[in-house]
Amino acid sequence: MDFKVESPLREHVVENAAAVTTTQDPTPKTEPDPKRQRLETPDPEGVIILDADGDLRLCVGADHSWEPLTFLVCSKSLSRSSPVMKQLILDELAGLPSLQSGQSNRAIHLPNDPLGPMRLMLEIIHGDFQKVPQTMEIKDLEALVVLMERYDALSLARPWVRAWLAGVRDSKEYTILLFIAWTLGDIELFSTTTSRLAEISTIDQNGKLIIKTRNDSETYWNFAVQEIGPLLPASVIERMAIERTQWISATVGPYIRLYNELKRGNCECRFASRHALKTMSPRCRALAIGSLVHGFLDMDINITTPNPTSEYRDTFASLVDRIDKLEILTDHNCDTYNHDECARMQEVMKHKRIVNKPLTYVEPYYRKRIESQAKKTGLSS
Repeated sequence: MDFKVESPLREHVVENAAAVTTTQDPTPKTEPDPKRQRLETPDPEGVIILDADGDLRLCVGADHSWEPLTFLVCSKSLSRSSPVMKQLILDELAGLPSLQSGQSNRAIHLPNDPLGPMRLMLEIIHGDFQKVPQTMEIKDLEALVVLMERYDALSLARPWVRAWLAGVRDSKEYTILLFIAWTLGDIELFSTTTSRLAEISTIDQNGKLIIKTRNDSETYWNFAVQEIGPLLPASVIERMAIERTQWISATVGPYIRLYNELKRGNCECRFASRHALKTMSPRCRALAIGSLVHGFLDMDINITTPNPTSEYRDTFASLVDRIDKLEILTDHNCDTYNHDECARMQEVMKHKRIVNKPLTYVEPYYRKRIESQAKKTGLSS
């Protein structure tokens, strides 16, 4: 298992986290930012015109792109679509004279915003809907969702949000998918994705949840708190760890009961007489106990200890797969009785066939928050 304390995706996640946390209106400034005052307004050539009668230029991406873009936009359209953008315009342009439409040299610099998502959001704001894709790659959707959340403009996504979600619902990028579900208000996707993460996660020796992450062609393991923590409440991760433990205990439980009954010689078999139970073949009993104990030791679970699953580190998915292949041996040549028909043996055989993971329980507080987001995006209707 390759393990990295710092993932290549970490910087991307932290940048997105910083964007998500700025969903509140900017604090009014007492005076303009001196750094922004030194930035030069771009020449008209090369400006992307979203509104031919626009009265404002947005200069985007100077801090992270060799070719930042400048958009000619309508300040009133921005203000109507985004309360954060409205406050930004008021703060940045305070005291400047209002010029006629199409003649403005007024500019606002947004050096940290990503070019692609900003362009798409501005095209939606200005009604250029033919530019809006019906499907998106999951990382492109994540970047757009981060930006729209930052500018409190998620309601702009209403006409396309269901199609966008349908296009990424089967993605293996579970941490990104969880954030998208959380932000867009898809409670079903949030629950199933949380369940999947709990199913495929491991824990370290300190009990911290570790998840597998993919970055291009590389797969590695990282702490869940580093992958998810910056974007979601920490208790979401804690809940996943609890559910992982509960699922493992529930899955192994019937086998622990079988071991204890076999050890005591009390199998509760309705097909065998009390005398037969007392005189059953010691070899058959030894085979059943030995194969049961050895099978779980191969899974790094010692069912003879008081708390057998506490030291299990591997994934729940791996446990289910290995239990499905577990073979408990019995003596079929026994003259009196073998354990194939004992009640506890039948219980574990039935349990093996029907074992399923439940959907993750969504805490009321988080359900309320997700439903609030769904009202913005139209998923609640």
